[in-house]
Amino acid sequence: MSYMLENVKPPIKVSIMPRGKSALGFSQSEMSEDKLKNKAELFEKICVLLGGRVAEEIFCKNITTGASDDIEKLTTLAYLYVSKYGMDESVGMFYFDREHKDIYSETLKNKVDTAVQNIINRAYKKTKKMLEDHKQLIEKFAKKLLEKETVNQIDIDIIFSHI
Repeated sequence: MSYMLENVKPPIKVSIMPRGKSALGFSQSEMSEDKLKNKAELFEKICVLLGGRVAEEIFCKNITTGASDDIEKLTTLAYLYVSKYGMDESVGMFYFDREHKDIYSETLKNKVDTAVQNIINRAYKKTKKMLEDHKQLIEKFAKKLLEKETVNQIDIDIIFSHI
């Protein structure tokens, strides 16, 4: 996903080799020196985090617990998008402190939850469409990854050069 989206850094290395006790593999992108993130960057980061789960649905026809860490991260990011950064139009520029949520009305809590769910649903649809639209390239990439176990930026650029 990060290679196909314009507002996130593309990967420089992808591996299916486990890292530590919990990581099943990894995708490493260049570190961004930008301290500020805009709406598009945050939204596309959510899409990237959804990539593994959506890929399981499309390519494996089954889902596993493998994406649980990414789901936790994307949910947290979506809440920050809405409740800390004030980037969702339906809630507006309003700071919502989840740790002290008892001071907010049920209406506002529901509004924040709905906005977060809408962002995640929108990101899911975008991610699914992109993965389906580029299914052949992704299968080619997966084949290369199975063959080499770790793929570097040069290999990734060659495979995805048609986008």
